[in-house]
Amino acid sequence: MAMIDSALTIGAAARLTGLPVRTIRFYEEAGLLPAPARAESGYRVFAEADLSRLRLIRRARILGLGLAEIRELVGLAFGDSCASFETRLSGLVDRRLGEVRATIDELRALETSLVELAGSLGEVSAGAHACRAGGCERCTFIDD
Repeated sequence: MAMIDSALTIGAAARLTGLPVRTIRFYEEAGLLPAPARAESGYRVFAEADLSRLRLIRRARILGLGLAEIRELVGLAFGDSCASFETRLSGLVDRRLGEVRATIDELRALETSLVELAGSLGEVSAGAHACRAGGCERCTFIDD
């Protein structure tokens, strides 16, 4: 098979999309990217449409979407209407936003707990008595 017009090697595709070569191969194996055309030498060659898919996949991964969700989005983006793609993307973004907000709430609660714990520990003096893990009046972290 001859090299296609404006075809890029996997290395060039990697540079243009910000993805490692290994990741591009993984996306191909995972079915997120169709098998690219091959040059006579057997090397993969990528067209602009492949780069667009890779950019979509990269952005979706940054959002924290899973491979199945990304596969669905790629199918909609490159095989359906813009409205279908945007509707599904909107739903996924709303769900991820809720997950991120819940994580932020959990992290704020953890921060509050850590601040309280740090304040209750006080200063440790050199030569303090031996701790008996559970029977020490200073070790409220274990007993509380």
